[in-house]
Amino acid sequence: MWPRTQRTWAHKGVMRMALLSDLLGRPVADAQGQSIGKLADLLVPANEDYPAIVAVAIKPAHGETLVVLWDQVEVEGDGRTLRLRPMWDAVPPYQPSAADLFLAGQVLDRQIIDVNGVRVVRANDLHLERTNGSLRLLSVDVSTPGLLHRLGIEGPAQRLASVFGGQLAHIAIDWRDIDPVETGPHGVRLRIPAEDVAKLHPADLAAIIGQLDHYHAEQALEAMEVEQAADTFEEIEPELQASLIEAMDPERAADILEEMDPDDAADLLAEIDPERQAEILGRMEADEARDVRELLGYPEDSAGGLMTTDFIALPQHVTAQEAIEIVRREAAEIDNVYTLCVVDDDGRLTAVLSLRDLIVALPAQRVGDIPHQDPVAVQADESQDRAAQLIARYNLLALPVIDEEGRIHGIVTVDDAMDVILPAAWKKRLPRIFS
Repeated sequence: MWPRTQRTWAHKGVMRMALLSDLLGRPVADAQGQSIGKLADLLVPANEDYPAIVAVAIKPAHGETLVVLWDQVEVEGDGRTLRLRPMWDAVPPYQPSAADLFLAGQVLDRQIIDVNGVRVVRANDLHLERTNGSLRLLSVDVSTPGLLHRLGIEGPAQRLASVFGGQLAHIAIDWRDIDPVETGPHGVRLRIPAEDVAKLHPADLAAIIGQLDHYHAEQALEAMEVEQAADTFEEIEPELQASLIEAMDPERAADILEEMDPDDAADLLAEIDPERQAEILGRMEADEARDVRELLGYPEDSAGGLMTTDFIALPQHVTAQEAIEIVRREAAEIDNVYTLCVVDDDGRLTAVLSLRDLIVALPAQRVGDIPHQDPVAVQADESQDRAAQLIARYNLLALPVIDEEGRIHGIVTVDDAMDVILPAAWKKRLPRIFS
């Protein structure tokens, strides 16, 4: 992906360029050489690949910052001082437009998503090139040396690195790969092709979102397709999940929750304000909302509170061939197709089959006649610990959850049971069984 995105070079190569951090704070003199202030910022048009500086912001010793066109400024021979061509009181002020980007104010220290490295990086400095009397923006330095240079300690750090036979390399992201559409207070973001985002695993996208500030996390989710956003949401830490869903447009939130597993959607909605919860449920499709409401009705620490209503129930009178067709049809919407619950006409659980049991059965054999052991199940009001213990004892992929009449209401999957058994630090190391 993006062979031109990142450049790496050694310290000496970088210093042939102008760095924004070296320019900021430089003295600015008037036409007679009298100091009038310091350089506070540089402005570029946001819609160009390698934009030239169009204006500079000057902070005087007293008074408000003045923005003037670049052609009103010249660089002194020592390269350290900027001089205004006209007198200070004769400089025409420049009114920045919505297309102008303040490099120090809107890019420096902002977050940038690096899809190649599946992480969020920080704009530690900006590289500019002097061409024909102007400065052009080339790239954004996202490396530690870039930050060390701003702090004035890159030299000692480089010397220390050389003692150990190494060198600290500057890594930069090409400005062409920056999407400068966000020219507000939140800065800029990396231009990420949709096809590249689509290739990322939801866990990687969740890791990126977990590193972003709240505003950019919201924007990242907003840019995703609903199904991808739902898969990513299921991987995000619960506290952040609740915060993001609270801030999201209720229609968008409802669309995402409809795509999530019902138990995950219920767990998320249980953490937010009841009024907001009701608003989102009211915008969900009736079937999905009914399933989530049912799960919300169970105590949090019960088997019912742990279960999902996404499971396959096979009528006991259908044949194995007909059952395979049911599984094939349901598999488009349900992740867990490995544990199949067999029910009678009243919805009572009569058997539990594996997908293998169904495949090896004779096509004309009734599902209720396929050999099986007595099903292991848990009642909805029993504890989550009880459900987890049964899954561990009988080595199950899923455990049916029934009511007092034996009617099945859902299943507890092994990955959800692990959430009960294992400490949080260990949970993150395990793959999700049905993802």
